Amino acid sequence: MGEAICLEFARRGSPVAFTYNRNRAKADELEAKLASQGGLATAQQLDLTDPAATTRVLDTVAARFGTLRSVVYAAGPAFEMAYVSKLTPKTWADVFAIDVNGCFNLFSSALQVFRRQGSGNLVALSTCALRRPPKADVLSAAPKAAIDMLTKTIAKEEGRNGIRANTVELGFIAAGIAARHMEHTWSAELTESIKRETPLRRFGRGEDIAKAVAFLCSDEASFITGQALAVDGGFSL
Repeated sequence: MGEAICLEFARRGSPVAFTYNRNRAKADELEAKLASQGGLATAQQLDLTDPAATTRVLDTVAARFGTLRSVVYAAGPAFEMAYVSKLTPKTWADVFAIDVNGCFNLFSSALQVFRRQGSGNLVALSTCALRRPPKADVLSAAPKAAIDMLTKTIAKEEGRNGIRANTVELGFIAAGIAARHMEHTWSAELTESIKRETPLRRFGRGEDIAKAVAFLCSDEASFITGQALAVDGGFSL
């Protein structure tokens, strides 16, 4: 989904900087794909749990592009789905340290740049599970609940500084972690039942999420902040 978001911004004529943790080959591939579209693109290696490194990367990008218009948090650790009774304290702590702290570090660093500029947009990918609590998937939902509160609080505090902050709540998207679960973890019966429970009767695509993110970062959404936009085909109804 991160790749789809990058490609959507490039399609709209925006320069794109994206970060990666370990997968340099994939980062190089995406950077080349963005460049082939005629846009300005740069890949930056970053561990979001390192706040100092996060600040350095955002300052570097802002200096290179002359401005930092939008920052999107589209990350999170891989984990196995499990009931709460089966989770260990370490697993719980590790997921929160990576997801919640990583998002905080990114947004905290972005706010320093945005405040200097007097404007900026923040978007975090979240989950429709906040509207419809899941079984055996609390490691997906609980960190995003914290991120949702962080984002709403930033919206309330920073609006006067020209900064907007919103979240996009994902439904079942046939990309990333969900796609791996569909292929390797879930039974065919479970996959089909989820599709039946989705009013639009299909899984989402990375492009569906990318277009929602790009909209929230655009001038067309200039009076929208502190909102959670569910892009879930109606699953949370």
